Amino acid sequence: MLIKDTDREWEKFGTQDPYFGVLADEKFRTRRLTDAGREEFFQSGRNHIQEVLKKVKEHVDPVFTVRRALDFGCGVGRLVIPLSEVSEEVVGADVSPAMLAEAGRNCRSRSITNVELRRTDDDLSALPDDFNFIHSFIVFQHIPVKRGERIFASLLSRLADGGVGVVHFPYAKMPDVNWFRALIALAKRYVPLARNFIHLIRGRSFFTPYMQMNHYDLNRLFFIMQAHNVHRVVTEYIVDGRFLGVILYFQKGNTA
Repeated sequence: MLIKDTDREWEKFGTQDPYFGVLADEKFRTRRLTDAGREEFFQSGRNHIQEVLKKVKEHVDPVFTVRRALDFGCGVGRLVIPLSEVSEEVVGADVSPAMLAEAGRNCRSRSITNVELRRTDDDLSALPDDFNFIHSFIVFQHIPVKRGERIFASLLSRLADGGVGVVHFPYAKMPDVNWFRALIALAKRYVPLARNFIHLIRGRSFFTPYMQMNHYDLNRLFFIMQAHNVHRVVTEYIVDGRFLGVILYFQKGNTA
């Protein structure tokens, strides 16, 4: 019984556990989040953006400069905030109004004025065109694959010629060698209310939101990129738990 309305579940995370919804570590749960934990959370975002932009210059475009950036699936602003320090304009996009509200509070507390936060749909109809940098990390795994492919195509259509994209996708899931965990996973996926009762057993709320995990066909992603005039792609392999993934670094159009 895979939940199809992932937007509703994500709004629950935004309301109940926004920081855990972004980074699924128990120390970022609302009831456990300390000032030191919050600083660690945002420092991880600064480290990530620094590393991403370093790799863009090393492997994609040595003279690239971020001017107009989009962070898709921005959550509470973990990556929007460091992007605001290196870009003229930043748009943070998310499906959850509660996440966007928290991101807004985080930006205002830092006196950030060059960030705009927008709620999105599958066509990204609320977003402008001609970004020169598009970024998304640990987001598409929570979106059903068909929806995710459509959104990815919409993102590429908003990337200007010469613009750079950095987008993460899981592509495979390693089998669970623990038969009991595998059985629990099957029950949570297919047995009505099983995941709710498992939450109770683990001391959580019966209505704890469900974090869906999906993986994508890389062939289809490459097809979508080529159809949108992307001719240069560098892949970086990463592992997130039992999910194998890639970060795609790419540049759109002919920049010669």
